[in-house]
Amino acid sequence: MNFKHALIAGALALCATGAQAGITTYSAQDDGAPTTGPWTNSSAEQTTFLTAAAAFGPTTRTETFEEQAAGTAGGGGTFAIAGGSVTLVTPYSSPYGGVVSGNTLGNLYGFNVTPGGSNWLAIGDGSATFNFTKPVDAFGFWTTGVQSVFTSALTVTFNDGASETLNLPINVNGGASYFGFTDNSPFSSVTITNISNDAWGVDDVSFTTVPEPADWALIFAGFAGLGLAVRARRRSGLHAAI
Repeated sequence: MNFKHALIAGALALCATGAQAGITTYSAQDDGAPTTGPWTNSSAEQTTFLTAAAAFGPTTRTETFEEQAAGTAGGGGTFAIAGGSVTLVTPYSSPYGGVVSGNTLGNLYGFNVTPGGSNWLAIGDGSATFNFTKPVDAFGFWTTGVQSVFTSALTVTFNDGASETLNLPINVNGGASYFGFTDNSPFSSVTITNISNDAWGVDDVSFTTVPEPADWALIFAGFAGLGLAVRARRRSGLHAAI
């Protein structure tokens, strides 16, 4: 493949929509792990996802729910987060629906995974839709307390120009899992759904905002500055050698 063909192929890949053409997923499980951890597999996958997400844009936010009061959206409702909002649909109040504080329920019901934190979002028998102020192209999160005896389907749905559904692995004995994805086509909302008899939770939700023209200008300026610095260092080394 020559250079021209490579450029065309790259452009087509960036413009691809539908049929999950430009989607890459990241998934790991710590089945039955305690609320205190360690969650070795999930933690490693979170790191891998965040590294991949950083390549899509300069701004990645992580919502830990620590700024939300315990009981927020109990029984359902909408609340603001940095960079957007969350709409929770659940028939349950705290501690099985809404923002919960503490890990007193055990590893079968949902718990906090934020280092030094305590809050998490309980989504018993329902869904949580994350709406973003600006389009995003990377989204990742922890799930806790999911059990196969109660859960038959755990999904992520969104629209990147086409309706997309991703199916998440389901733990047998609760514990923790991490799931994330990047997409070459941006999207403005994501819905996590588990319509079941399960009590479970979500925590540390990360998303990367699509760069605006001003952001790209700063990125390119940074690369240009780096190139100038490298050239200057090479010249100074050459002069020292002479």
